[in-house]
Amino acid sequence: MKEKLKYLCFVLVFFITVPWLTTSCWSDLETNLPAAVGPTITSISPESGEPGTIITLTGARFGTDESKVRVRFNNTTDATEIVSVTDSEIKVVAPIGFSDEIVNVRVFISDQRVPTRYANFYYTERFRPVITSVPPTCFYNATIAISGTNFSPVKEDNIVKFGALEATVTEATETALTVKVPNLGTAASADITVTKFDLMSNAVSINVDVDQNKIATTYDNWTTHTVRTGLVYKTTQLSLFGVDQRMYVLDVTLNESNILGLGFSTNDKATVDMCKDYDAVAGVNAGYFPFGGTVDKDPYIRINGQTVQAGHTGVSQLFTNSALLIHNNVATVRKFTESGTNLNLVAADIPVTDAENIIVCGPMLVTDGEIDDIVHPTNSHNTSLTARTGLGVTADGKRVFMVVIDSGEGFAGMSTFQLARVLQALGADNAMNFDGGGSSTMFVEGKGDNGRVNFPYGGTYQRPVRSVIYVK
Repeated sequence: MKEKLKYLCFVLVFFITVPWLTTSCWSDLETNLPAAVGPTITSISPESGEPGTIITLTGARFGTDESKVRVRFNNTTDATEIVSVTDSEIKVVAPIGFSDEIVNVRVFISDQRVPTRYANFYYTERFRPVITSVPPTCFYNATIAISGTNFSPVKEDNIVKFGALEATVTEATETALTVKVPNLGTAASADITVTKFDLMSNAVSINVDVDQNKIATTYDNWTTHTVRTGLVYKTTQLSLFGVDQRMYVLDVTLNESNILGLGFSTNDKATVDMCKDYDAVAGVNAGYFPFGGTVDKDPYIRINGQTVQAGHTGVSQLFTNSALLIHNNVATVRKFTESGTNLNLVAADIPVTDAENIIVCGPMLVTDGEIDDIVHPTNSHNTSLTARTGLGVTADGKRVFMVVIDSGEGFAGMSTFQLARVLQALGADNAMNFDGGGSSTMFVEGKGDNGRVNFPYGGTYQRPVRSVIYVK
């Protein structure tokens, strides 16, 4: 009887235990079999980032055939760029389409039955670009700086738009972008955004300087005369700054055919005649000189390494805070940062090895692409609307803009601030003012009245001057 009871107990235990063991074994197989026979992810690095981040998946049994590998994010998006594959490591670029969320990352191998278990990757918002500041105004083709955070140091990764129009990014760091403004037409303002991958920044509005934009967008259509290769003479009449303006530009590319020089006469002489004395093909009047009881403010002038005029001392910075330097046919407009009224002496101390040709004048109009503060003081010299002569250069010193503005005959003339805006709109990185009023004269060989192409003070009379800037 006892033996039968033992047998019955054994059978009962067997039938109770075996189903449990069977269930336990299959469950364990279901849990462990994919890892044993398929690819496995053991770690992901980094664990967070933005679209475009290169993610490293470490694991096993990935194989080495990149064509068989598929990396999927959230079961919805396959990575479009796999950087590299080894049996134990996959490098993949995080695709766009996710932001501020945790996504599941899995690896599929085409000849394996099952994918890996997933790893988590956090798409974080902190990488979204943010604009903190832009200049107050812009115009077509101007170079402006956009400050902010989370920009890409790879300039091609940053898409900068003014409204719907894309700008050209010329330089990039994580905190600053330098861009060329697109043609905004007649728009009065535009919203600037920066998009890095699929993350768009906040929008910051910038105003369009209507007058500068008009100059920049119409410049190619001004009446143009090619004097010779690299030297053109342009004229236009435009409504600018609320009045009618008549403007003339000598646009010169300095090279072995176009040499920039300074001319000087101890006796007052017409700009046209002095330019001809130097065998010039084009030129404009240059520095101040005493005229009709005006105060002494002769500038320092050096020609071909020789001082031809020492210049007066005790002259206001307004008339002496800048100089045109020419060295090996490269032009520089330099602002003097020294204080005092003896800036002619500062110019005289510049070594000949730095500049064979120098002429002092002022005020400085544009400094490193920005309009200089000195053009703003409310004195009659700066604020009066009159004929003006100015000169600007590009950053490399190889392109020069000589500008003459007429007054009279219904044309208003300009203030120094307005002249600065003209030169800035033309593309000058640095620019300075020269003598104006009745002295403002432009010479172009074979054009106009015996070479005089503008109308000083609305007439034909040329005020005799002491110096010129010419091209030969």
